Amino acid sequence: MRLYCLSDDPNLPCFILTVNGRSILFDFPLPTDHLLDYLPVPSPGCLNHFSLLPKYTLLSHNKENNLPQQIDELRISHNQIYVYSPIEFYTLDSNQYDFSLIDIILISNYETFLALPYLYKKYKNLNAQIYLTEPTYRFGQQLMYELVNYVEQQSKMIQINNEWRYDSSIFDAIESQQNEKKLKILSFAQKLMPCYSIENVDKCLRHTTVVHYNEQIDLYSSIRASAISSGYCLGSCNWQLDINVNHNQTSKIESSSSQTNLSRFIYMSSSTTLETYSSKFLYDSFQNCDYLLLTNLSRISSIDVSSNASELTAKIENILNDHGSVLIPCSSTGLIYDMFEFFTKYFEQINLLNIHMYFISPISNANLSISNAMSEWVNEQRQVASFSGTPPFKHNELIKSKCLITIPSDRLDDTETLINFEQPSIIFTGHTSLRFGPIVQLIEKMKISSSNGIIFVDNQYSYIDALKPYQPINMKCFYVPIDTRLNNSQINILLNDKIRPKSVILHEQYANDIGKNDKFNVLTYRKYDNIKLPKINRQFINGQLNIKNDIKAKLISSTNIAIANIHGHLDMCDYVYDINEINDENLKQKNFITYGRVDIDKFLINLSKSGLFGLEVKQLHEYNDDLDNNEQLNRSVEIKYNQGAAKILVRPKQTDIECNDPALMTKIRDALLMDNIGTL
Repeated sequence: MRLYCLSDDPNLPCFILTVNGRSILFDFPLPTDHLLDYLPVPSPGCLNHFSLLPKYTLLSHNKENNLPQQIDELRISHNQIYVYSPIEFYTLDSNQYDFSLIDIILISNYETFLALPYLYKKYKNLNAQIYLTEPTYRFGQQLMYELVNYVEQQSKMIQINNEWRYDSSIFDAIESQQNEKKLKILSFAQKLMPCYSIENVDKCLRHTTVVHYNEQIDLYSSIRASAISSGYCLGSCNWQLDINVNHNQTSKIESSSSQTNLSRFIYMSSSTTLETYSSKFLYDSFQNCDYLLLTNLSRISSIDVSSNASELTAKIENILNDHGSVLIPCSSTGLIYDMFEFFTKYFEQINLLNIHMYFISPISNANLSISNAMSEWVNEQRQVASFSGTPPFKHNELIKSKCLITIPSDRLDDTETLINFEQPSIIFTGHTSLRFGPIVQLIEKMKISSSNGIIFVDNQYSYIDALKPYQPINMKCFYVPIDTRLNNSQINILLNDKIRPKSVILHEQYANDIGKNDKFNVLTYRKYDNIKLPKINRQFINGQLNIKNDIKAKLISSTNIAIANIHGHLDMCDYVYDINEINDENLKQKNFITYGRVDIDKFLINLSKSGLFGLEVKQLHEYNDDLDNNEQLNRSVEIKYNQGAAKILVRPKQTDIECNDPALMTKIRDALLMDNIGTL
């Protein structure tokens, strides 16, 4: 087994695990670390003073080099350069790996697959099935729709001109001039892509398979996957992979990997032991696992969540008592449900009545409806209440009492809804980067009064940098981060006292905080590392044996051993072994055994002899545990025929043929076995 790491940020997890000739992708999040390099863009109908900012001037401009004097898409604000254009994004896929070879995609929560539409758009031959829970599917779909909506609104306000990014002379001049204050976006400016469309989202989601917690899914005959609750949000999960599964006996979720030849791989991402509205974090089946891939821990491990919650309510109370309103930039799902109920209960306790909460998003009503339909995925207390007809959340009750007011509009213009908020109030909206969405014009309106306040509960961005383009600001600004994910102290207790894995794989950033000891082996990774996982000594590989009922086994008498002689025809495919009756056609076949490695050159010649022309041949940069480093090259090859009608993967240990045409499959098989092309 090998693990390929695609991200340099442990809170942006993305991995490819290769096992038994299969490639499994864990998560594919959308990087947004470059968003603060953009200027905020308000919605259509709102005053856009950012368009009046001075354009970026090239100091190296002269008549001889044909460089423009100013770059319209780059603006200066508070002595800092910003990009003035609709937001564009990049993805974590790498040219070092052909993503069309991915077989399976496993998603841990709705935050970690927002870039998948790009993957299916870019790799036309990608047919990997996506496994995820229902809340992850439903909320993830809505978050993608919201993103598309916001960026489309931006496009109506500004024209796109990317000449500065793709003209090497202009780009080099900017890089040279910005040597000391270099934008993060400059390091991958050419990789940026316009936001995907609704059609791209829907096409991607057609590849999804919805699973339940603890459901056992046979990905392939020897690999079984289960989604185990992580407690972080509705539908969030950790993935358990049982490898070399014996299909003749059931592998229970509750048991550890006690089967002689069973390897257990755990992918742990965004987990919490705190009691929230979602199902609790389960880890019993992780105990004594062979491998545990650890990622997405809390960014603020030294801060206690309960103390921050108390500080948050105190800040809000002070602002409201000053007859001001509170603006909270947040995601349209997740923590916001906790805050609705938490604040309502708090206001009742302190007798602060008639406080309105506004939830502004194009998906506000959809998300509230979805959350109340997810009774299977909430904690036990809310599940019990839902059996009596009580919705899991109090959204409907809050809306009826007008304590919570949803504004599903994707924009707020300067003349209508924006000026009609009840004062004082609490307003929840996005985007948390403050670069697009209703938050842009709300800050512009509310920053004038010192009675108002903005409170940052999300810790993904620097709130100081996020607010910089809006300066000067009179409103109060507070940073009270709420992050419920496991911190370093909690994960150390879990690993040492509860789970006790044999090997832990973690980002080098965690290495100093996760205590090294004799209890488990620690492997660290960085971006683009290709890690060979420690071998687990197994006597044999499990498979599934199917014996046709018509075949009569002849018992061989032996002391203390039950053994039978079977006479039949053996067929093997993907570790599934079928023994059928021998018929006349079977008897005519030659009795031979194929072994050794395939000679690629001879194989290609034989394919041509069989009438398969126009083959696409590509070397795969894969590694084999049994080969030395100097033998690794040119050992794995992908062969495509007739635009994907057949795909052949030749590896040192096995050859896979993917083809839906039986006649074509037979031709390829015969070419593979022709002229004894195997070598030791």
